[in-house]
Amino acid sequence: MKRLSEVCKLVGVTRRTLQEYDKVELLKPTSKTEAGYWLYDEAAIQRLMLIQIFVEADYERKTIKALLESPTLDMLEELDGLIDNLEKKRKRIDGMINTIKTIKLTAKLPESTLRAMGNLDVTRIYKDKSFTSYFEDSITHAAEYTETDSIEAELYIPFWYNIIAIGCLKELPEDSAQVQSAVEQVYKDMIDMVEDDINDGSGEYLTEAEFAEAFSEGISDMINDPELLKMVELQCGNGAADYIIRAVQVFSNTRK
Repeated sequence: MKRLSEVCKLVGVTRRTLQEYDKVELLKPTSKTEAGYWLYDEAAIQRLMLIQIFVEADYERKTIKALLESPTLDMLEELDGLIDNLEKKRKRIDGMINTIKTIKLTAKLPESTLRAMGNLDVTRIYKDKSFTSYFEDSITHAAEYTETDSIEAELYIPFWYNIIAIGCLKELPEDSAQVQSAVEQVYKDMIDMVEDDINDGSGEYLTEAEFAEAFSEGISDMINDPELLKMVELQCGNGAADYIIRAVQVFSNTRK
C-alpha cells in the first residue's frame, strides 16, 4: 500500500486531482489508516495510470468512468480506437501547421506584391463557401503534404503569388513600371529556384538573354497548364493569364 502523497509523486498527479477522482467515484482509495491517510494498492495505482492515459487523450472523466466500469470492456480494442483517434488528430494538426506555414510565407511576400494582391476578389476564390469552409479544405489538403512538398512550398508559393500579383495589375499597361517591377520579382524568384541547374545541355550556363527567353517560355508553359490557367483566371479574373504572359514577354525582350 502507498499513501496518497507517494502515489502523487509516483504517477505525477496532484493531491487535488485524487480528491476530485474520489468525489466523482472515478478512483477511490483502497483504504484509510486510523489517522485518516488515504492508501492505494497496486491495482488502484495501475487504474490511476490508465486513467491518466485517457485524460491525456482528452477523454472526459465521466467517459473514463463508464469505460472502466463496463463489463464488456475490451481494453485492446479501446486502445486501438484511441490510437486511431490520435492519428486523425495528428493528421489534422499536421494540416494546420502546413497551412499556417503557407500563410506565413505569404506574409513575408514583398510589400509591392501584397499591395497588388489587395485587388483580389476573394468571393471568386471562395465561391459559395465561407472563409471557415475554405480554410478547413486547405487544412485537409495540407495534411497530405510530404516533407518534400513542404520544402518545395518554401520556394514555389512565393513564386506563385508573385505571378498572381502580375495578374492583379491587369488594368495597367503591360510595360508600365509597376507591372514590370512585379515581373522582375518573379524573374528573381526563378533565378533563385533554378540558377544552379540551368544550362544549355552542354554544361555551359545560359547567358542572360538566353535565360530571359527560357524564363518567358517557362512562365507561358506554366500558365497554359489547364489547372493553373483555371487558378489564375479564378483568382485574377478573365484575361489575366494572357496578360501575365504578355507582361513577361515585354520583360524578357528588354533582357535580350
